[in-house]
Amino acid sequence: MFEKLLYHNQFVLGPFFIEELASWKRIKINSSMHLNVHPDLNTYQAVYENKSITLLGFILDPENPQASDSDIINGLIHNLSDCDTFFELTYDFGGRWILIVNDAKEIRLFHDATGLRQVFYTETHFTKDLWCASQPGIIAQLLSLKMDKDAVDFINSYEFRINKEFRFPCDSSPYKEIKHLLPNHYLNLKTGLCKRYWPNKPFQNLPLEEGLEKSSRILKALMKSASNRFDLAFGLTAGLDSRLVLAASKEISNKISYITVRQIDKPDNYPDIIIPSTLLSKLGLKHDVVKSSFIINDEFINIFKKNVTLPHYIYAPDAHAILAYYCQSKVVVTGSVSEIARWSFRSQLPRSHWKKVTAYDLSLVQNIGGSQFATKHFENWLSGLGETYNLDVLDLFEWEQGHGTWLAMCQLEFDIAWKDIFTPFNCRNLLITMLSVKKKYRRPPKYELHKKLILKLWPELLSVSINPHYDTKTFCSIIKSYIRSPLKKILKKAINSVQRDD
Repeated sequence: MFEKLLYHNQFVLGPFFIEELASWKRIKINSSMHLNVHPDLNTYQAVYENKSITLLGFILDPENPQASDSDIINGLIHNLSDCDTFFELTYDFGGRWILIVNDAKEIRLFHDATGLRQVFYTETHFTKDLWCASQPGIIAQLLSLKMDKDAVDFINSYEFRINKEFRFPCDSSPYKEIKHLLPNHYLNLKTGLCKRYWPNKPFQNLPLEEGLEKSSRILKALMKSASNRFDLAFGLTAGLDSRLVLAASKEISNKISYITVRQIDKPDNYPDIIIPSTLLSKLGLKHDVVKSSFIINDEFINIFKKNVTLPHYIYAPDAHAILAYYCQSKVVVTGSVSEIARWSFRSQLPRSHWKKVTAYDLSLVQNIGGSQFATKHFENWLSGLGETYNLDVLDLFEWEQGHGTWLAMCQLEFDIAWKDIFTPFNCRNLLITMLSVKKKYRRPPKYELHKKLILKLWPELLSVSINPHYDTKTFCSIIKSYIRSPLKKILKKAINSVQRDD
């Protein structure tokens, strides 16, 4: 039963087909590029004259919620003139996808807005041939690569070990020969070189009402598009982001299953369980609570460990419980990625208003401390930014590091439990729209943009509190971050007193 879960929804691209993966789908890009694709990962290839577009995953068009993958890709190939102008043709789309685009001159690979259908690739000055895959372990196994010494030191560091949701910095991996393709970058499959393609122009400042109108329209359309394709299960918590996704689902709410996972370290009356149950009961919608457990099938654990290099073992009980409950029959909907428009990193590093952001600052907001390995990669990221126009550097860091590296890997690990994973906020034009609204409407603790979107889409959802257990903690953390010593010391006791009363 569990064997089919090995490398579920993954791919490998290389100079030849892999005999050990003979049961996988095989797609030829050209004479030197061959795709090996897990049988459950959706694919579509369109060829027109001497051009081609190959899709891995699923792609959604909010302007045409009835459109299929083939409709969208066939439409794109007839508008493909060259790779340089092609990127903007995809800005409207949601989903979780990789596109390999051959314009008869170049062949480029890039992915969805936040890179949730993730790609790792080899640097050809180490490996000669170019290889790409969903995660680095499968490439390392094929090429008999060893972990990099500096990466091993990072993995063994206290900062890495103490964080159960550890993450690698930017484009790094445990192997010096393998890089992670970050969002907003493409990989030239002929040269093996990676290049940033976005941001490419300034954002226009949007009035709040215009931002609300456009964002709500895109969100609703993406949810309709997904419901036309898949049997959806929506992961609802007490939080703001999932509440907004639920609001966008009002017109299709009866077509969706609603799930909350009771994690092993949480009580049965935890707010992330009680609040969704209360809310859904008021709406007349069924709520499934899936309880994770330490009792896990040994074969499942072995495959979970093999599916990625350095899996997050904290996720295994949840993934096992979900798999047992739904048997990979559903596509899960998540509220992730919305954080990019919520100024979350800026609130953690308020001094960056008047002080240039450094690699050490980035290490701090990622809870990596002063690791030399991390700092080096963050320095490389900062030096390679180029023109960011009026996009906040910390918003871009949240986009590419917080989501393009950590979240993308998390979703790959949870692919073992779901048919696929859909994140409605993973749409470039939606994110651009939300980021174009003034910061005062996006920042904590009010999050006016998000709450006004809920009010516009489904106002009844605000009748039940959002994250009431975080309100005081959030307030205290914001106050702490803005206060400098010695005033911070003076107020420390008062703040701690408030926290004890929470």
